[in-house]
Amino acid sequence: MAVDFTATDPGAWRRWIRSCVAVGVLFLIGAVLVVSGEHAWVLPVMAGAASAACVWRSLGFTGRARWAWALLAAGLFTWGLGQYAWLAHQEAPDSAGHSGLGDIGLIGLGLLVPAALLTMPSAAQPLVNRIRSVLDGLLIASSLVLVAWVFVMNDPIQAGTHGVRFYLTLFFPLADVVIATMVGYMLPSQRDRYGCGTDLAFVGAGMVAFAVADTGHVYLHLVGDHHAGPTVHLGWMAGYALITMGALRPRVATDAPLELSPRVWDTAVLLPYIAVLAALGASVMFHLQTGHSHPFVAFTRSFLILLIVGRQLLTLLENRALTRGLETRVTERTAELYAREQHFHALIRHSSDVVTVIDSTGVIRYQSDSMQRVFGYPAAVFLGRPYTELVDAEVTIRLAQAMRQVAARPFADVTLEVVHTHQDGRRLPSEVIITNLVEDPHVAGFVLNTRDISERMELQEQLVHEAYHDSLTQLANRALFRERTAVMLESGATATVLHLDLDGFKRVNDSLGHLAGDQLLVQVSDRLRACVREEDLVARFGADEFGVLLTGDDGAEEVARRILDDLDAPIVLGERQIHVRASIGLADTALLEESADTHGDRAEQLMRNADLAMHHAKAIGGSGFASYHPRMRDGLVERLELESDLRAALENGDLRLHYQPTVDLETSRVIGFEALVRWPHPTRGMINPLDFIPIAEATGLIVPLGHWVLHEACRQAVEWTAAAGGRPLKMSVNVSVRQFDRADLAETVAAVLAETGMPAGRLCLEMTESVLMTDTEANLEQLVRLKALGLTLAIDDFGTGYSSLAYLRRFPVDTLKIDRSFVERLGVIADDTALTDTIVRLGHSLGMSTVAEGIEEFGQLAALREMGCGFAQGYYFSRPVPAADAGRLFLEGAQTPA
Repeated sequence: MAVDFTATDPGAWRRWIRSCVAVGVLFLIGAVLVVSGEHAWVLPVMAGAASAACVWRSLGFTGRARWAWALLAAGLFTWGLGQYAWLAHQEAPDSAGHSGLGDIGLIGLGLLVPAALLTMPSAAQPLVNRIRSVLDGLLIASSLVLVAWVFVMNDPIQAGTHGVRFYLTLFFPLADVVIATMVGYMLPSQRDRYGCGTDLAFVGAGMVAFAVADTGHVYLHLVGDHHAGPTVHLGWMAGYALITMGALRPRVATDAPLELSPRVWDTAVLLPYIAVLAALGASVMFHLQTGHSHPFVAFTRSFLILLIVGRQLLTLLENRALTRGLETRVTERTAELYAREQHFHALIRHSSDVVTVIDSTGVIRYQSDSMQRVFGYPAAVFLGRPYTELVDAEVTIRLAQAMRQVAARPFADVTLEVVHTHQDGRRLPSEVIITNLVEDPHVAGFVLNTRDISERMELQEQLVHEAYHDSLTQLANRALFRERTAVMLESGATATVLHLDLDGFKRVNDSLGHLAGDQLLVQVSDRLRACVREEDLVARFGADEFGVLLTGDDGAEEVARRILDDLDAPIVLGERQIHVRASIGLADTALLEESADTHGDRAEQLMRNADLAMHHAKAIGGSGFASYHPRMRDGLVERLELESDLRAALENGDLRLHYQPTVDLETSRVIGFEALVRWPHPTRGMINPLDFIPIAEATGLIVPLGHWVLHEACRQAVEWTAAAGGRPLKMSVNVSVRQFDRADLAETVAAVLAETGMPAGRLCLEMTESVLMTDTEANLEQLVRLKALGLTLAIDDFGTGYSSLAYLRRFPVDTLKIDRSFVERLGVIADDTALTDTIVRLGHSLGMSTVAEGIEEFGQLAALREMGCGFAQGYYFSRPVPAADAGRLFLEGAQTPA
């Protein structure tokens, strides 16, 4: 296979134009020399340039193309060498006779150049076509020679001048015509297949120039006129110049194929025959004019007959090859069509679709075998019968309407869903695609593609069920609950929504695991269903929240009591009995606002009202129910406004820290402070921490708030310590459960200590007992990491939670802070001192220090000193004060009242 490496860059065209200009200049110089008589060496130079250009062109190819251009270069070179030898012999003083070296041009022009053209790669032109082009060239050339001999050369030629040398002289123009004809036949196929051919066009034009020059040269030689010889040499020079420019021309892969009309091809095919007819006519005229025949005429006619016979043999061979090829293609095509037909039948037979063809009269003309596999009926039962007799009346009506819909539009289609009856009586949902192919002569009817969509419908129903139901309890979910509520409101019916939340469900999950929690939810859902009517809707909103939609305007509170009473009975989980309670909020349509735009919005509002009522029931102690009142919404709005203001206060730095001193009961000196956050609201005044700390906990704002408190408290402690000359100060900071949920708590504390320069041993982090009870292993790991920093840990409000002695021994806690509820009764009721004394003794036994909170009277202080409590806080010593006052309290080193 030939590969073209010729450069196609834009600069190649500029170089080619410069080369063409150089070749033109060389041609003009040679023309001047030829006219002046100095022409012996001009033709070899032009032939050498053409040969060199062909060699350069061959280097841009591989394979047959390279060999073809190399053979063309060799042919042109030998032809130029022969011309030079012949001209040199003619100009020599002793030029009598003939130079044998000049006949070397016969090899170049008659052998190498045709061989080069036959070697050119052309898959679109077989070798037999190339040989036929050679014969066509010989036919045309011989006919032209005969015509020229009769009308031009017969009179000047003297008797005895048509010997062997005469025929050798005629060989050159004959070879030129043959080569030009070969190029003419090759040029369209080369351009169509390879996007090229302009280079061959230049070669063909050069061969035409050679033919003109050789013909003129032969004529002048025969008539003995040697004065006009140099002028004829200009044709040879022009031929070499054209071939040189064609070989140097850049390859263009985007040349448009030649679009030749059929007339051109017909003329090209008939051209050899036209030339032969012209030659035969000329020979007849010659015979009529002279009354005798001439050996040259007879020889040429015989040669033409041989060429025609050879051409016909080639045509016969080609026709046989074409016939065999056509037979093979017909056989292969027939086998392919048969295979496709069998493939089509197999696809239809095993398809999941049932294909039916109904003609314009409603009679079934074709029924696929898949009918029996899908619907249980043999296909033969349907053939030739009207479809109206074979399907249900409802299906008949719908099919007729669909076919009328597409009847007016050829090749239109429509899709519909119907229910077909299986042979065993099952009702199968089906999808039918009806296509109007009445005008298609191969079909001539309506094509029905029917498929069973039972599984798809079941899957669709399953997906819809999953989208509107809880996967664990199989109750309705929030989306379905909202839709059903909206539908009920749209109908104008009275409805009541119950929002239920289990009390203490998280403890079940934390202590017994999520599997036990799921089992508990399933049993709770069963009890809820049993407490309501069949037309009421029970839903699970998520986690441990449930909803009940009741129809009617009375009985909602009775249902709520019934649910609470039913939940009083213990739920058995394995070997355990779990007692679960619930908080229920009730909301009915009577208190809905008129501002809601749609029934969906009103349904959402009704559900939100029930949710507010549920939170109110939980806030007043749980295990009960509460009905919605508009003031609950006002409280929610106030809570949202407070949350927004808290965010702004945190971002703007409006929060403040107050510090409550911690007193050493043995020395009565201030040894540290507890940092307490305060919020001076610009319009509401000082906000109670009990109002905004729960909001911060619920919204997650407690995390950035806690970080700010920790950083500010440590910074202030370092500042006071430096001002007191290095006097140590213990700073206590509260840490919430939400902060413990973050895995980077220890890293955050370490970063604050590093930024502020606070010694870790002077920082105490206080936490509630809930930290010890929730997510025990994770929190234990957090405490260990915090303890590794060197700080101390304290349990705040000790005695109000559920911590056990086992937890106290396991967790690395340093301090127990006794809740104020134990301290406030000291000195009032003697029996109440026992529990406080036990906590102090427990701390001593575990190696922990104890801090009493909420001391307001001297009697409480004296009792704690007698018990051996180490430290205390309370209004008796000082209320939480701003940083300036707390700093003076510490810097002055004042002792507290004894």
